[in-house]
Amino acid sequence: MKKISILLLYAALFILAASCTKNISDLNNDPKNPLSVPSGSLLVNAEKNLSDALNSTSNGVNPFRVLAQSWTENTYVSEARYILSASDAPSGWWNTLYASGTSSVLNSLVAAKVAATKDVTDPAVLRNDLIITDILEVYAYSLLVNTYGNVPYSQAFKDSIPFPAYDDAKTVYYDLLTRLDTAIAGLNTSAAGWGKYDQLYSGNIGQWKKFAATLKLKLSLVVADVDPSTAAQKVQEAVATGVFQSNNDNALINYQASPTGNTNPAYQAFITRHDYSPADIIVDSLLAWNDPRLPLYLTQYNGGYSGGVPGAGNGYVKFSQFSSQWLNPTFPGDILDYAETEFLLAEAAERGINVGGTAESHYDNGITASILYWGGSATDAANYLLQPAVGYSTATGNWKQKIGYQKWIAFANRGWDAWTEIRRLGYPDLDNVNPPVGANGNLPRRFYYPNNEQTSNPVNWAAAVKAVTGGTTDAVSYNLWWNK
Repeated sequence: MKKISILLLYAALFILAASCTKNISDLNNDPKNPLSVPSGSLLVNAEKNLSDALNSTSNGVNPFRVLAQSWTENTYVSEARYILSASDAPSGWWNTLYASGTSSVLNSLVAAKVAATKDVTDPAVLRNDLIITDILEVYAYSLLVNTYGNVPYSQAFKDSIPFPAYDDAKTVYYDLLTRLDTAIAGLNTSAAGWGKYDQLYSGNIGQWKKFAATLKLKLSLVVADVDPSTAAQKVQEAVATGVFQSNNDNALINYQASPTGNTNPAYQAFITRHDYSPADIIVDSLLAWNDPRLPLYLTQYNGGYSGGVPGAGNGYVKFSQFSSQWLNPTFPGDILDYAETEFLLAEAAERGINVGGTAESHYDNGITASILYWGGSATDAANYLLQPAVGYSTATGNWKQKIGYQKWIAFANRGWDAWTEIRRLGYPDLDNVNPPVGANGNLPRRFYYPNNEQTSNPVNWAAAVKAVTGGTTDAVSYNLWWNK
């Protein structure tokens, strides 16, 4: 797929304060910044920042691989022990998506919409541009609401409301599904959209419709335990629209070999530091099941594969490390993919939702897609599935355990999704099968709100804490509304 260079736009973009309450409504009115920023440049910035956030290795932004035990810390073990205050990841994740100006995904998207109305002259193209941007907003908000619970939404990004209220998480979530319905209906495949500026699909509207439908499938199943009828309806609608059908549909950001700021965040992190090693549980699982992804994920150490113990303070020279593919500067950022789609369809089938095929066929497709994506072969996948410990009809446990474990393996480099699926499906049950050394309680079920919100927006912050937790303690141990 042809891509333009990923641009670093920090000098050109509007600089915002740390709170999500400060935002862009009129780019032309800011005397400290350019009078106008091209909408396409803002879209590039938003897509790259979204991928960077999901692929970051910073414990101050994205500790999710550590929480999900895809990998663990070698020296500084706070996050592995569930002490999030050490690097303050809840503030970093919030600011990256909401509120830190040039690096904020949502601020860039809001600004792109404003700019597009001024610099895109074709009405049909403008409509597609705005819809694509809205789809990305839905994605970003889903990350926020499924991390914290209630979040500023209806009053966010309004200069006239400096202290926005936090909307009810369930209300936000259903509105996100409605927005996806509107987006899918509104996309015009006869017109262009963003073109060369779109790092994911180069403005291919048919692909964006698939992306929106697949995102709808994903978000719908999150509510399946608490609202099975809505989940079933939305899942079937998504499938009827057309979800991802192969790895060719994957939503990937292609990083560059140089400059360093345009390389994959994992490569950037491991150039000079070795703060992480693969966790023992994922290495042991890959070994036990003769998983063909083992050499695609990891390197050997002293003639074999081994992983660090979460929370123990391991020292990186003692264990396997991540493969040259994983740490390649151009390794793409994966935002949504076909393997995940097939695991979602397997789950839907188990829940009695008619999506075509069987749970087993979709499970097999999900595993195969993951192995192929990482560079394995169809033969590798077929042989892997022949093992009784892996085959759907013979693997241990109920469907949540079978799908949950395999999805977790496929999400080895998608930490937020791995953490969310553990919370949602319950597997692997890390609190019981691999509790970290010195763990501060159990696996976090949510993030607490940033300290900045407590001081800058105290009334609305307190109301949100009470709504989410039932009290005054903004703790990570509370389940979100859908997590029963």
